Amino acid sequence: MLWRRRSVLNKSFFFIGVLIVLYILIQLFVSSNESLPFRRQTSKIPRTTVVTQFTNSKASFRDLEIVLCRVKRLKITENHNTNKKRLNACPKDAITSKTSMDGHTGNQMWEYASVWAVARRTGLEPYVPRCIRNRLKEIFDMLTVPGFEDIAHCPVEFKTFVNSIEEWTSTNQSIILPRYTLQPELVLTWVQDIRQEFHFNKEIRNKAQRVLLDLSRKLPRKEYTFVGVHVRRTDYQGYLDRKYGEKLVTKAFFINAMNYFNSKYSNCLFIYVSDDPGWCSKQFGRMKNVFVASNENSPAEDMAILSYCNHTIYDYGTFGEWGALLAGGETIYLNMTQNMRKGTGKFMNWIPMK
Repeated sequence: MLWRRRSVLNKSFFFIGVLIVLYILIQLFVSSNESLPFRRQTSKIPRTTVVTQFTNSKASFRDLEIVLCRVKRLKITENHNTNKKRLNACPKDAITSKTSMDGHTGNQMWEYASVWAVARRTGLEPYVPRCIRNRLKEIFDMLTVPGFEDIAHCPVEFKTFVNSIEEWTSTNQSIILPRYTLQPELVLTWVQDIRQEFHFNKEIRNKAQRVLLDLSRKLPRKEYTFVGVHVRRTDYQGYLDRKYGEKLVTKAFFINAMNYFNSKYSNCLFIYVSDDPGWCSKQFGRMKNVFVASNENSPAEDMAILSYCNHTIYDYGTFGEWGALLAGGETIYLNMTQNMRKGTGKFMNWIPMK
């Protein structure tokens, strides 16, 4: 009997503990939502046309930045401008900006470029949150779209946001592009200007140029055609299987692409950059006109190497895509649905291949 009483008591204490934990979690959730001076309201319309409204006039651009980066707080850097006499002027009209996708370099570049292009089309002032701009500043030194830090003190005067340029009707409306929403057709309209935005900093430029220079010095003196090749493997195998039921592309795709360039241009050199350089060396390392870049290079240095080549081959993803866009020239890319970016069809020198 004593054992049964203890069992009942243990169960009672367990359920009481569960209720206490649930109560604490509910209080934390409520307090976290009330900590911001505004709330997000989503109407019963498709997700792509979600309208976000600020319901409290005390909201600032710093609050907006927190929402766009989806974090509870942003650390203000030591050199942040807090002297009111030196604060930047607040935006007079609405703005255009972007919710962060939490992606890698290629995704961040598309986010930045989409904001830049929408601003150019509409005349709105562009701003990108620090979760996007700070990462790109480590790589590029000619970014013209400002961040929110210098207008963090400004109140958010506009009340209604739209989520696409198609919904935009006046300069009183801000365009906040949602997560995973990009503007490739607009961006590619001004691709020459976008290339100026993504100008690699001096350190990255020097390292990438040194790779190509050291390679050319080891070879007979000729006029070479450099073809950058991006191979994405390690993080993509599981994604392809889950999303498309596909396996990683085989060696045959790259052989076909290299044959295309070899038949069209003289003295081709294929510069492979990859997250799996070992696979590249095993498959192509014995070819006389193939060079596999070291895995000691940073992703930014790899992209710079691609950008300094004459032409490009890539299999998947935004990284190789941007390498090709920055390089110009001809591009051979894997012929699959996810690579069919709207707007690239206007480039006659972008060729899908199996």
